Amino acid sequence: MTHTLSARGPASSLFKQLKLAGAAALLSPLLAFAAPVDLSTGPFETSVNKFSNAPFTDVFDFVFTSPAGGTVSSSAIEIKLGRYVDIQWDATKAFAIYSDFGGMGTELVSFSAPLASTGSFFVEDLPVDDTTFSIVIKGQAIGDGLSTFQPGLKGHYDLNVMAQPVPEPASLALSLAGLAFLGAAGKRRKSGQQPTVAPALT
Repeated sequence: MTHTLSARGPASSLFKQLKLAGAAALLSPLLAFAAPVDLSTGPFETSVNKFSNAPFTDVFDFVFTSPAGGTVSSSAIEIKLGRYVDIQWDATKAFAIYSDFGGMGTELVSFSAPLASTGSFFVEDLPVDDTTFSIVIKGQAIGDGLSTFQPGLKGHYDLNVMAQPVPEPASLALSLAGLAFLGAAGKRRKSGQQPTVAPALT
């Protein structure tokens, strides 16, 4: 799934790009996925193109299969191109992660501005106590959209998200048992004892 609404490639006509820009202008104030993204299947990444100078609020809902929650890492990276492609981020909460879908629930982290050196938002190993969360990104594309190679494109960012679930008690117990077995085998090897092998049945 992707939010990308741009027309790409040499075959794209100016009319097609303007038509897509008009559709994007209607959708840009609030952009959200129809269904939550399941991070259990792997990392999520998307490119978001803005063809309107209207303020936007983009909502991304996520789920992963772990009743005990887990940790989340994410980055949102703006790509600027002079006066042509640029985003002015919301001064209060440009990037925020919430404990429930739709930007609801407890606010887990928020930023009012990206890192000055990179124009990026970064979250690393954020604890999430539930199996659901959402990322809300707010701003306004302020580019003029007059780039020769990206006509109509006024703002752009890339979002990447991945999660690691907390192990369930049963799998944790199995992992601990395996570690105990490896520890005992290593201790036996260090002391010079040969492991006991049952005689073969004939």
